[in-house]
Amino acid sequence: SCDLLTLYDLRTVTRQLSHLADGLVRVCLDLASLRTGISAEDFVVIALGKLGAEELNYSSDIDLLFIAGHDQRSSPVDQRSTAVPYVEDIVPAGYPAALGGASGGSPGDPMEKLKLGEQLIDNLGSVTSEGFLYRVDMRLRPWGRDGFLVPIYEGYLQYIQKHARLWEKQALLKARPVAGEIALGEKLLAQAEPYIFAHEPEEVRASVFAMKQRTEQVLQQKGRDWGEVKLGEGSIRDVEFVVQYLQLAYGNQYPDLRGRSTLQVLPRLVQHRLLTGEEARILADGYTLLRTIEHYLQVMDYQQTYTMPSDPAALALLAARLGFRNTEALIHRYDEHRKAIRLIYLRRVGNEPVNEPQPQVVQHLARLGADYAESFSAAEIQQHADLARGINAQTPAIVEAHSLGKETWRVTVVGYDYPGELSIICGLFFVFGFNIMDGNAFTYEPVSDSPKESRSQTFTRFDPTLRLGSEPDRRVPPRRRPSSTLEADTYRKIVDVFTVKSILSTPPDDSIWQTYTSDLHHLLRRMRTGQRREARGELAVRVGQMLKSVRGRAAPLLPIEIEIDNEADERYTILRIDTPDTVGFLYEFTNALALTRTYIARLIVQSIGSRAQDILHVTDENGHKIVSPEKQRELRASVLLIKHFTHLLPHSPNPSAALLHFREFLGQLFQRPNWYDEITSIEKPDVLKALARLLGVSDFLWEDFLRMQYANLFPVVTDVKALSISKPRSQLERELARALDEKRVGEVQYSDWRGTLNAFKDRELFRIDMRHILGLTREFDDFSIELTNLAEITLSAMLAYCESELRAAHGEPLLESGEPCGVSLLALGKCGGRELGFASDIELMFVYAGDGQTRGASSISTAEYFEQLVRSIVSSWQTRQEGIFQIDLRLRPYGKAGSMAVSLDSFRRYYAPDGPAWAYERQALVKLRPITGDPDLNDELCGLRDLYAYESGPFDVISMRAMRERQVRHLVTGGTFNAKFSPGGLVDIEYLIQGLQINHGARNPALRLTNLRAAMSALHNAGILSVDDYDRLRKAYTFLRWLIDSLRVVRGNSKDVTMPPFDSDEFTFLARRLRYEGDTKHLRDELARYVADVQEINNRLLKRKTSP
Repeated sequence: SCDLLTLYDLRTVTRQLSHLADGLVRVCLDLASLRTGISAEDFVVIALGKLGAEELNYSSDIDLLFIAGHDQRSSPVDQRSTAVPYVEDIVPAGYPAALGGASGGSPGDPMEKLKLGEQLIDNLGSVTSEGFLYRVDMRLRPWGRDGFLVPIYEGYLQYIQKHARLWEKQALLKARPVAGEIALGEKLLAQAEPYIFAHEPEEVRASVFAMKQRTEQVLQQKGRDWGEVKLGEGSIRDVEFVVQYLQLAYGNQYPDLRGRSTLQVLPRLVQHRLLTGEEARILADGYTLLRTIEHYLQVMDYQQTYTMPSDPAALALLAARLGFRNTEALIHRYDEHRKAIRLIYLRRVGNEPVNEPQPQVVQHLARLGADYAESFSAAEIQQHADLARGINAQTPAIVEAHSLGKETWRVTVVGYDYPGELSIICGLFFVFGFNIMDGNAFTYEPVSDSPKESRSQTFTRFDPTLRLGSEPDRRVPPRRRPSSTLEADTYRKIVDVFTVKSILSTPPDDSIWQTYTSDLHHLLRRMRTGQRREARGELAVRVGQMLKSVRGRAAPLLPIEIEIDNEADERYTILRIDTPDTVGFLYEFTNALALTRTYIARLIVQSIGSRAQDILHVTDENGHKIVSPEKQRELRASVLLIKHFTHLLPHSPNPSAALLHFREFLGQLFQRPNWYDEITSIEKPDVLKALARLLGVSDFLWEDFLRMQYANLFPVVTDVKALSISKPRSQLERELARALDEKRVGEVQYSDWRGTLNAFKDRELFRIDMRHILGLTREFDDFSIELTNLAEITLSAMLAYCESELRAAHGEPLLESGEPCGVSLLALGKCGGRELGFASDIELMFVYAGDGQTRGASSISTAEYFEQLVRSIVSSWQTRQEGIFQIDLRLRPYGKAGSMAVSLDSFRRYYAPDGPAWAYERQALVKLRPITGDPDLNDELCGLRDLYAYESGPFDVISMRAMRERQVRHLVTGGTFNAKFSPGGLVDIEYLIQGLQINHGARNPALRLTNLRAAMSALHNAGILSVDDYDRLRKAYTFLRWLIDSLRVVRGNSKDVTMPPFDSDEFTFLARRLRYEGDTKHLRDELARYVADVQEINNRLLKRKTSP
C-alpha cells in the first residue's frame, strides 16, 4: 500500500521487500531443518543479485548460494581436507569431489546438507493453493548447473581461487549471508575477497565490455534496441557494469569500494576519483528512474518483464503510475537518461577496442535470442557456430559429448530444426539411460527475405523434400535478416546443450554417443521424409521399455504446475513449469507439446533441489502467441494429460498407437461443450492408465470401436471404480426395464423401444468389453458369463416386444388344437455354452410348437407368424460392427436354405438318427440351450437334444477328422498357425471334449453340459480324463481362448485369428496384450507346448471309433 500510494521511495520499498525475503528464507530454513532432522548449524545461505544488494522487486527471483561449513576438527582452510580431498587443477569432472562429493556421517557431511538445501528450496518454491514464495535460482554456485548444490567451505574457496570466471566473481560483489550461520558466510566472503579483487583493470574492463557487447548485438539484430530497460543500451546493466568494473578493478586498492549497493558505491567512486561527480549523479539519477520503471513494469502484471510496453494503453498506464502527464513525457525522460548513461558507459568501459567475433559467429548470434550470448562463453559460441555450419542433409545433426566425470556428460546437439525434434533428443537421452540434469535449448529465428524461409510472409523449416515441391512443415512470422557480408545460412537450426547423468547400474563409456548420434539421425530422417508418426512411435516403444526397467510398474503420477505468461516476451508465450523432478520428465513434457503441435523456440532446464522448474518459449503451429483463454485452457489440459499419459505407456501394449489415439480422444473431448468440467474426470491416474491400455490395443479398437462409441467411452472409462464392479443379471434386467419404460439410456432420449434397447445393449456391451480389456474381469469365464447374460436379457426383451407388435397385428398364434402355440429361443455354439468372447457372434435357433393359425382379424399361419417374428428380431437387432454380437442363424436345419423359424416336427425329422442332418450338426446340439420361451417346449427340446446328441450312437471320429482336414485346407493360410482351426488349435479341444461327451453321455447324464470347461471338469471327475490330461487341456484351453480373444481385439475381425509372424511388431504387441510383458520367446514356447499337448491328447483319446 505504501508503495502504491508513493509513501515509500524505491530504495525503501526494495529494502523492505528484501528484508521480508530474508525473514522468509530463515523461517523456511528452520522448517527444512525440522522436517529433515538435519541441523542448520555449520550451514549458511548467501543471497546474491538483487536480494544480496537489498534491491528486490515484487516478482524477482532470488539468487542463492548454499555453503556447508567444514568439520571444525579439520585442518585450516589453506590446507586440503583429508575427509573431502581436492584434486588440484582439475576440470569440472573433479568438482563434486572437491566441493562435496564425499559421503558419510561426519558432522561436516555435505550429503546431509544437500538434503537440507533441497528441502529449503522446496519450501521456498513449491506451488500451493495459495501460490508460492519465491522462484529460487541456484545457477551462481560453482560450475553452475553442473555443480554440487551445497559446496563445502574449503572447496568453494579453492574454486574461487582456481576456477571461477571473472563474471562469477563479479556476481559475488552483491553477496550477503541471510540465513543459517551468518558468521560462517561473512568469514567465507572475507576470505574470498583476495581472489575476487585480484585482476588487472584492463582484464576486467575487456571481460565486462565483451559480455555486454554480445547481449547488445543480439538485441539489435532482433530489432530490440529501444525500450530494453534492463539489458539494452543505456540500461540498468550499463550502470551496474560501470560500477562493478571499477569495483573489481580497484577494489583491492580501495577496500571501501567492496559494497553491495550500486547507489551506495557511486559516491565512493567519486571520492577515489574514479568517476566525476557529474558522472555519478547522472548514473544515480538514471539508475533510479530505470529501476523504478522496471519495478512498476513488474507491478502491473506481477511478471518478470524488463521491456517498455509497445501497446499504447499499457504505456499510458505506466506513464500515469510513474506520475508523467502523458506517454510522450515518459518516453522523453527515459531517452534523456538512457543516452546520458550510455555516454558514460562507453567512456569508462568501452574506451578500448575488443576483438570482434568472426562474421559467421555474428551471423550465428543474430539468429538466436538475447539470452543466448549470456548463457555461453565466447569459445562455446564459436563452437556452436562451427557445428551449425557443418550440418547438411546427410548429417542433420551433430552431437558432441564431453565427459565431466562421475558418469556425467555435457552434450551439445546442433542440427536442423524439425517439428517435435526436442522430444526426440530428450527421449533418446532417456532410452540410452541418461537423466537430464539441466540444459538450454535455442532455436534460430527466421529471416524475412530468404527464399528458403520466406514464402508468402511465412517461415518454412528446413526440409530437403521442399525442393521436390512439398509443402512447408511449419509457419512462423518472419524476422529481420541479419546484416552480414557472408551469404546468410537461412535454414532454421537448433542449439541444445544439456548436462546428463547416467542412471544405469553399469555406466556407459564415451562410445555410446556414436550410437546415440546414429539413432538420432535415423529418427530425424524418418521425420524429414514424412514418417513423423512412425518416428515418434518407434521412440515411444523404446521409451516404454525403458520406463518399465527404471520406474517399475507402480511409478506415481506427480503434480505439475504450468504458468502461462504472454507479457514477458513480445513474440513467444512463456511456459513456466514447476513439478517434482523425475527421470524422463522432459521427454514426456516435450512430447506432449509436440503432439499438440506447440512449437518450442527456447528451453531452459533447471532442477532446483528436488523440483524441475523449466521455462519454455512457445508458439502455436502458425507461429503465433497463445493468447486466447480457451486455447490456453486446451493447451494446459492437453499437455498435462498427454504428459501424464506418456508416463503410463508401459501399461500399453502399443505405446505408439496409444499416444496418437489419445490425442484424437482429447480432440473429441474438446469438442464437447462442457469439456472443461469433464476434464477432471480423466486426470486421475487410474483413468489415464485405463486409457493407455485401451487406446494402445489396436487401430481397430480406436477407429472402428472406441471412436464410434465415444459417447459410451467417456462416461464408462472415466468411472474406473464403477467399471471394476460386475453387474449381476438381476441388476441388468432392472436397468433395461427402466430404460425401456422411460425410453432413455444415460442422457439420451429415444423415440421408440428399438432405439432404446439397442442403445442399452451397446452401452453395456461396451462396458463389459472395457472391463475385459482392462483386466478387470478376473477370469475369462467371468467375461463370457457377463456377455452371455447381456445377450440373453436383451434377446428376451427383443423377443417380447417384437411378438407384442405381431400379436397386435395378427392376434395370438394357436395350434390346430386351439392351444397356444409357444416358441423357444435356443442358443448354440459359444452362446449356448455361455462362452461368448470379444467379437463373438450369437448363434441362435427359433423353434415353434407346430402348425396352426393366429386368431386376430388379420389371421396368418403360425409358420408365417413366426417367420415374421424372427425376421423382425433380426432386423431390429442392430450391431455397430459386422460380426460382433451379431445374430447368426446358420445352425438351423438346412442352414441358409431353411426357414428362419423351425417347427418342432421339422426339428425332430431333421436331427433324428435317420434324418438329413450331418454328423457335425448333431454334434452342435451338445451346445443347445434354451434362453427364453415356452417352458414346456423348452423342456421337450432339451429332451430331444439329449436323445439325438447322446443316445444315437458313438461320436463319428472319422467324419470329424475329415471335417478337420477341410477346415485346415480352406481356413488356414499356408505356413501360418490359426489359433482356432490349425491342428492343436481351439477346435481340436472343443471336438475332443464334445466327442468324449457324446461317447460317454448316454450312460452318464452328468456329462450332458453345454459349457466346455464344466464338461471338461465332469469328464475328469468321471475318470475319463486323467489328472495330467485334464490339467494340460484346461491350461491349453485357457491359453487359446485368451489368444483368440486378443487377436480379435487387435484386429476387430472374429474370423482372422491367424498368428502374426514371430518377428513382427504385431507379435510383440500381442505378447504384451497377453501379459507376457513383451517376452516374445516365452509366448512362442508356450504356444508350441500347448499345441503339442492338444494334438497328442486329441489323437490319443479319439484315435479310433469307440462305443459308449
